[in-house]
Amino acid sequence: MVDFAGAALGTAFSELFTLVKDLVITIAAFRSQLEEIKSTLGRIEPIIKDIDSFNDQLDRGPEEMAPIKELLDEGTALVIKCKKIHTLNLCKKYTHSKRLSGFNAAVLEKFQLYLQLLGVKDGKGILVRVNVIEEELIELKEWLRPVLTNGGAFQSELEASGELAVPAAPDFIVGSEVEASLSKLKEQLLEEGASVIVVTAPGGCGKTTMLKKLCHDVAIKGKFNNKIMFVPVSTKPNLTDIVQKMYQHNRFKVPKIKSEEGASYCLQQLLNKIGESPVLLVLDDVWKESESIVDKFVCNDIKDYKIVVTSRYEFPQFRPVHHLNPLTHDEAVELFRRCVTVDNRSLGAPDATLLNEMVEHCKRFPLVIKVVAKSLRGKNYAFWKKKLHELSEGQSLLDLETEILDCLRKSLDDLDGDPSIKERFMDLGSFPEDCKIPATALIDIWVELYRLDFDGVRATPDLHELDYRNLADLVLPRRDSRVDGDESYRSHYVTQHDLLRELAIMECNQGEVVDRERLILDLMGNNFPNWWKEQKQQPLRARLVSISTDEKFSTPWPNLELPAAEALVLNFRTNMQIKTYALPEFITKSHKLKALIVTNFSFFPAELSNFHVIGSNLRRVRLERVTVPFLSMGNLHLHSLEKISFFMCGISQASTSSNAKISNAMPNLQELDIDYCNDLVRLPEGICEMKPLRKLSITNCHNFSALPEQIGQLTSLEVVRLNSCTALSQLPDSIRSLHNVRLLDISECLNLIALPNQIGQMVNLNRINMRGCLKLSSLPRSIVKLRNLRKVICEKEKANLWGLLKDTLPSLDITLFEEEPSLDWLW
Repeated sequence: MVDFAGAALGTAFSELFTLVKDLVITIAAFRSQLEEIKSTLGRIEPIIKDIDSFNDQLDRGPEEMAPIKELLDEGTALVIKCKKIHTLNLCKKYTHSKRLSGFNAAVLEKFQLYLQLLGVKDGKGILVRVNVIEEELIELKEWLRPVLTNGGAFQSELEASGELAVPAAPDFIVGSEVEASLSKLKEQLLEEGASVIVVTAPGGCGKTTMLKKLCHDVAIKGKFNNKIMFVPVSTKPNLTDIVQKMYQHNRFKVPKIKSEEGASYCLQQLLNKIGESPVLLVLDDVWKESESIVDKFVCNDIKDYKIVVTSRYEFPQFRPVHHLNPLTHDEAVELFRRCVTVDNRSLGAPDATLLNEMVEHCKRFPLVIKVVAKSLRGKNYAFWKKKLHELSEGQSLLDLETEILDCLRKSLDDLDGDPSIKERFMDLGSFPEDCKIPATALIDIWVELYRLDFDGVRATPDLHELDYRNLADLVLPRRDSRVDGDESYRSHYVTQHDLLRELAIMECNQGEVVDRERLILDLMGNNFPNWWKEQKQQPLRARLVSISTDEKFSTPWPNLELPAAEALVLNFRTNMQIKTYALPEFITKSHKLKALIVTNFSFFPAELSNFHVIGSNLRRVRLERVTVPFLSMGNLHLHSLEKISFFMCGISQASTSSNAKISNAMPNLQELDIDYCNDLVRLPEGICEMKPLRKLSITNCHNFSALPEQIGQLTSLEVVRLNSCTALSQLPDSIRSLHNVRLLDISECLNLIALPNQIGQMVNLNRINMRGCLKLSSLPRSIVKLRNLRKVICEKEKANLWGLLKDTLPSLDITLFEEEPSLDWLW
């Protein structure tokens, strides 16, 4: 039987490998994915060839190989399908490429888990070759998990890690010179060879926009495949951080780097590894002071390696250089008309003379045109005249960049009639340059600063208004967020052009330090402002305080009196020598503090200390990339805390000496949000004593395996999110007691095999998202009792199950989840 099974497996493998070798040459549309599959199959070929002796040594039967043969057969079917997909059908091409990548990852994962089950420990015969590749597979495991052929959960994993993926392409691009530059740049990138190309222009001319467009070009993607890295450099580049993200982007184990010299060495090692295929590196927004960092990325040993630098400055040692000038007058008018128009309707129709003058006062810069035009939508002729007069005042006395900022500022003044939007715009300056600001973090701040509803529903329109006015960009990475209804912002991010961020900070810094409503401090090392070191101008009146520190910062913190502060944003970086971050002691005296946002912008998590300084008045805490054992918080007194969020944190290692109950520390907690915390395996039973808890979100925690059996005691729960908890196999029976739950999200719970038998007792359940639940093949009988169920999101196969209940649940809307041909989620 073993011989027969081994032969069948060998035949399946040989058929697939031969097919892949043939098609990788003849089918260009999927060449990148087929190359990866070919490489993977080549690595496991020795194991397949020696499978009989391998199983003899380990006393395994043919049943052990059946899943592997099934996987290889599925792969053969996928590869054959490559020949049937028309290259112009972008939707099918995109979806199939994801499935091919998913299959490749599944093969790696299958052999990784298979080897672990067999207990490979020695180095005899085939086992030596097995161990050679096992280390690489382990390195890939975290990045590849969870794996499924439709790419769903695989997609979710990338959402947290694809920081160097190319941002979404612009909807349109205006300008003959831009088009000419695009064409010339494309030509240069498609040529073989190594070069550094500079694109230079003043801020707001569209350099980054042009590069986004270029990187999404079919020919460019066809040549460079997944070797395109888009790196925001900005004013204070961190080489170590960039190199670590490059390792992650290319699916290698991320090194722990202790110095800049170490970062340079690791960078060259990485470039040599990936340099067998063409590589494109975009260094976006390099400042004059950071010129030396470009040299570190140069590697002449790679035969086809392109670096494109965008900058406001020209770097003489690098050639060729593309100068991107402002739009022509006619192009600027076209862009202005596009931006002032909605749904092909002109909102405000000035005469041609007024429009021409307006365009010229915008300096024909795309960013300025977009902001000014969108501020004029729906305004009357008198308002346009007033705006033109404001723009024309004093411009001839200013340098170009100051003029641009002045134009933007005057458009911002138009928001005085809608002060809430201007306030929200200024709040964006609390976060570092070029970062993706989680919408949830912003809303946590806004709920407390502006006395909004607990869920932040009233703040959501403000996010869209900032995007509508081109004052920020709202990035929507997930396509199925609509299941959350009013809380669809949960997976959204906000980004901002550096000129607009500069404007926001300029507005915040008006007046004396002591009188500012927002205090934004960006510290380099231990260099504190003189007024802070000398304890002058205190106490301060700021309601929102943001303090950013770099990897050279070390405690202790000087005292800072913040009696009026209601929101505190702490942005920091650490290094390999200093892996901890201490919360400042002055928090203890900030008695009005309601929201605390702590974000580690280093690659690896940092240990958060001094947690005892947090006061009992805090209502919201959001922690990102820190290690802070959740259970150890039982000794704190957070009696006002209503929401706590952990993102990419280490939270499971609790202090064994602590017997304090977490429910006593946070007796009024209403929302617990845990996302991408891979060390979480189980929730403590004590969680079930948090009676006020309304929302429980445990998402993208791939080792989380079980809810507490007593979960039914949380009778106030209204929302339960468990999406992408790929190790979760069942829900406890007591969940039936959660009569107030209206939303249940179990999407991409790959190993969930069944819904609880008595789920029908969840009488107020209104929405279920169960897309990607591959092992869930039936519904319990009690499901017919869910009379308030209005919406289910699932794939076609599951829709058939729900369709049988249409007569019993006539109000039920079954929404089919279909993948869309978009790569936005990578950003």
